[in-house]
Amino acid sequence: MTQILAILTRHGSLQREIPAPDQPVMPGVRWGHADEFPAAAYWLQRALTWRLEQDTPIYRSSRTLAEEVGAWLLGGQGVTAAVAQAAFERLRGLGAFAQAGVTEAQVLDWLSEPLTVGDQQVTYRLAAQRAKYLSITLPAIFDVPATLQGRELRDWLMALPGLGPKSASGIVRKWSGATDVALLDNYVLRVGQVMGLFGRKLTVERHYLEMEARFLQLSKVMSVAPPDLEAVMALELIRSPETARFLADYLKATEPQPQAAPARRAQAPEQLSLVFTG
Repeated sequence: MTQILAILTRHGSLQREIPAPDQPVMPGVRWGHADEFPAAAYWLQRALTWRLEQDTPIYRSSRTLAEEVGAWLLGGQGVTAAVAQAAFERLRGLGAFAQAGVTEAQVLDWLSEPLTVGDQQVTYRLAAQRAKYLSITLPAIFDVPATLQGRELRDWLMALPGLGPKSASGIVRKWSGATDVALLDNYVLRVGQVMGLFGRKLTVERHYLEMEARFLQLSKVMSVAPPDLEAVMALELIRSPETARFLADYLKATEPQPQAAPARRAQAPEQLSLVFTG
C-alpha cells in the first residue's frame, strides 16, 4: 500500500508516490502522513513545495574561497553579524584575502583599529585570536588542491585552525553549493530527535559528522536535496516559536528517566541489633 503526495503551487504541480505511513524510511524513522507533523512525509511535502516555489536556484556566494573562509573566521560566537561584516569589509578592502603573504601582526593591526558599525565606533574583541587563525589558514587556502570539492574540501578545511565541521560545511555549501554536506543547527536537531532520526543525547557541537550521515541518508531515501530539507525545517521553527516550544516540551516530557537504583533490602531486627551493639 502506498500514499500520494499532491502539490500545487503557482509555479507548478507534481505528484509523488511514497510508501504507506507505517513503513520505515530508514531505521527509527517512519514515513507517516503528509499532514502529520513532524513525520518524514510532512517534511517531504514541505521540501518539494519549497523547491517549486523558488524563483531562483540555490544561492551561491560570489566570494572567493579565501574570502568565504575569512568571513566565517571573523564571525561566530562572541561577534555580532554587523561587527563581523565590518571586519570582513575592512580586511577585504586592504587585500588580506587576495594574497598569501599577510602576516599575523599585520592582520592584528588591521583588526585592532576601531570599526564603524552604523554610527558607532566599536572594538573587535577577538582581534588577537582571529589574526592568528587567519595568518595560518589563508596561506593554506591559496594552496588548496583544485581537485577537492564538496565533502572532501570540507574535511580538508576541518584540519585548519578555527574551522569545525559546521563552519567548514557552511563555507563549502556557500562557496560551491555542495549538497554532499549538511548544514545542521539546533532547529534540525530538535526535529530530527522528535522524528527518531537523531539520538536524544546527540548534539551539533559534539556529534556533527554522525548526525550528518543520518541526515544525508534521509535526504537520499526521500529523493530531496539536503538544502531544501534543511531550509523547511529551520524556517518552520523560526516562523513559529510555538512549534519550536512544542518540540522542546515534547523532548523534555518524553526524555527517558534513569532507572532508580534497586532498593536495599531491609535488615532483620536481629541483624540491626548486632550492628549497633558491641
